[in-house]
Amino acid sequence: MILLGVRAALARAVFALAILLLPGVIHAQPQRIVSLNLCIDQLLLALVPKARIASVTYLSTNKQLSTITDQLEGIYINQGLAEEIVPLQPDLIIASEFGATDAVRLLQQLGFHVERVHFPLTLNAVIEHIEELGALVGGEVAAHNLTQQIHAQLAQADKLAKVEPSPTAIWYSPNGVVAGQGTLEHELMTRAGFRNLAAESGLTGFAQMDLEQLVVAAPQNLIVEGGYVESFSVAREYLQHPALKRQSRVIELPAAISVCSAPAVADVLRVLREQR
Repeated sequence: MILLGVRAALARAVFALAILLLPGVIHAQPQRIVSLNLCIDQLLLALVPKARIASVTYLSTNKQLSTITDQLEGIYINQGLAEEIVPLQPDLIIASEFGATDAVRLLQQLGFHVERVHFPLTLNAVIEHIEELGALVGGEVAAHNLTQQIHAQLAQADKLAKVEPSPTAIWYSPNGVVAGQGTLEHELMTRAGFRNLAAESGLTGFAQMDLEQLVVAAPQNLIVEGGYVESFSVAREYLQHPALKRQSRVIELPAAISVCSAPAVADVLRVLREQR
């Protein structure tokens, strides 16, 4: 009887181990997550409790690039070097598709779990990106809530665009760069009900537009990112020009949407919709 009991206990243990090894079985949520990318830094803080974030990049401390500079207390700041990540003993390291190449290769050789993620270029891709990252870090509920917020704002923006006139606008960045057709910025503008004069002039992607062209285009609105307004740049100098001040209203967005679209896209949609 004792032998039979031992055999039964062993059988249960083997069965439990086999279940854990089956594909698709949900494992424990990562508790020490390291990010090697600015955009991932920002999404992590939206998707998981701060206590589960072991480290984010130094770029997140830059107010011109990051929207989370005031949320980093207690989180180790890394410079993207493998030797500073190893002592943290993370159970998940997330990097971009092409960034931190040397560090990622070394960390993988040392046996750490490293995941590379692609970054979105359209609104639909932004939603997919948030959901995929949420599943990776165990933040499915927060990811679902964030994507539902984006869906709701898109629906509201589409509804308003059908019943209200469309004011003209140009999305303006440092060095006189504007966003034309085929950009996420263009999609955000048009979904919020603005006419993108850069796209209407035939521009595709990102292109430079000098001050004279900007004055001639005469947009009713100039859309700029908050961080760039505060920094010294050609865009800032242009915004102070009397000709533009007379004809264009400035809409200031959350900082660094062009650097990291996914964490800020919901706020950008809200601001654009309200300002329209």
